[in-house]
Amino acid sequence: MLIGVALTCVLALLLVVGGGITYLVLRQGEDTPIATDTPSTSATAPTDPESPSESETTPPEETTPEKDDTFQVVSPIDPPTGSVDELWAVLEDNPLTQGSLPTLAECDLPETPIEPSVEELQAVLDAASGCLNQIWATASSDRGLPWVSPTVVVYTHPDVPAGASCDSHFAADFPRMCNLDSTIYWPVGYGIGTDLSDPADVPGAYLWDLAYIYTNAVGWNSSVAFYYLTMREQLETTDEERYFEAGRRDSLQDQCLAAAMSMQVPTAAEPSPTLREGLLDPSRWSEGEPPDTLSSEVRVDWIKRGFESKGDLSACNTWTADLDEVT
Repeated sequence: MLIGVALTCVLALLLVVGGGITYLVLRQGEDTPIATDTPSTSATAPTDPESPSESETTPPEETTPEKDDTFQVVSPIDPPTGSVDELWAVLEDNPLTQGSLPTLAECDLPETPIEPSVEELQAVLDAASGCLNQIWATASSDRGLPWVSPTVVVYTHPDVPAGASCDSHFAADFPRMCNLDSTIYWPVGYGIGTDLSDPADVPGAYLWDLAYIYTNAVGWNSSVAFYYLTMREQLETTDEERYFEAGRRDSLQDQCLAAAMSMQVPTAAEPSPTLREGLLDPSRWSEGEPPDTLSSEVRVDWIKRGFESKGDLSACNTWTADLDEVT
């Protein structure tokens, strides 16, 4: 099966938050939310963007982490080779498991109402993506990895923008990351901010939502995702139990990374304490359906690790964790 076939099996998880917050829907599933679009040859080599100015970011204090000798940047049309164990080893030790994310000195998110207009929604997502792009442009450069900054396009489903390079897997209840044009297509109405009670919490909620979608771009640009997808393709026909284990590890890592990057901004732009409290309440998460179940306590544990990581990427390394920590 071609590695470029889009992954569409995404489990809808329902999070209910008290204190005036109703339902927070996060479609965070058993797979990395990567639409593995098959690119043309000309679209397989991401380029480095213009680096953010020194005043925009505060670089990590430690020295630049060294890349693991077994890891190489690859492309979706020339994916990595190796056994399951060899590919798993790369996931355990690669540039995205080392060092820290930079802390932004500035990240200004506009005031956003609970039910924003299309223009207001576009504005808050543009601002949030600008912050996340600064984080990952620096983090990728520090590791010698390519980075193409995604843009966000708000649209009304099912009216997909005519210029979209991708032509499938658009949904009303989840953003579509199109890797072919490095664009996140965001359907009007999606976002946990629409279910909050205090407008002051809304901008940080959109930052949290977008941070999760950005794990897609991180995996694609770094090519770490291709190691995972190649390994999972092998496991699908050889070891069902380990196949689902790998899916849990990947999903938990993404949620941890989303939490970590969402806290590398000034306090005013972070997910609010109220939102974080809801995200860290196990009773408000669905555990999914067998065989794709995941303990709510385990999910919350990894989100908490991300929130408390101070940008340390090793805190989100699910691939080296004991099995009981990811079950």
